[in-house]
Amino acid sequence: MADGDLSISAMRKKKSNSCFPLNHYQGISIIINLKELLPEIRQIMELLNVDLYHIQKYICDGNRCCIMRANPSIEHIFSELYHVREKRKPGYMKVKILELLLFLSDLNTEEEALQENYFNQNQVALVKAVASYITEDLTTHHTIERLSQKFEISTTTLKKYFRGVYGSSVYSYLRTYRLQAARKMVLKTDLSVTEIAGKIGYENPSKFTSAFKEKYGSSPTKFRKEICSDRKGSVWSGEVI
Repeated sequence: MADGDLSISAMRKKKSNSCFPLNHYQGISIIINLKELLPEIRQIMELLNVDLYHIQKYICDGNRCCIMRANPSIEHIFSELYHVREKRKPGYMKVKILELLLFLSDLNTEEEALQENYFNQNQVALVKAVASYITEDLTTHHTIERLSQKFEISTTTLKKYFRGVYGSSVYSYLRTYRLQAARKMVLKTDLSVTEIAGKIGYENPSKFTSAFKEKYGSSPTKFRKEICSDRKGSVWSGEVI
């Protein structure tokens, strides 16, 4: 899955697990137990003309996992939850869940059908091997052509499998991985911007700074100062209290 994607599946006593290639996940999980819905919740669903069993059958039929790629409708539903004040979140979450269910209830045409991408164990293993290979040495630059030759797979198939498993292209995945590695170095080391840029494969520190700022909203130097300042402020507040 990529940023902004929505995953929907039925949980029918089957073991399932999720893994996040970049070892980081920020998102919202919503679990609905149809058998334990309170009467008042059922009444609200009826008033809003939301048929949860229809949603389950249409979207999760056959215990499948469906993925809807990021789009303005999904972003509208969830993005505001990341900015609302903490004390408002419980009520806001209820409203947004209702909005999501209304949105899913309206998915009833082929054009709006959810995207499904299934890959067998060997295909997933191949893609993971590619991801591991390209992140072993972040100073090395790879092309799709060279990767396809090394792993004996066509460029078209490689791009399809990689996007299907990781939700992004090889280039986007590696760029994100590099910047996350850089962020760790900015926070946990005293390395200069030039040194960090070199360690993640950027020959031009200015281009690295631009990419970092685009990703995190501040230049590496400013980002480091802001975090250090916040940490000092937290320690000082603790001492006063």
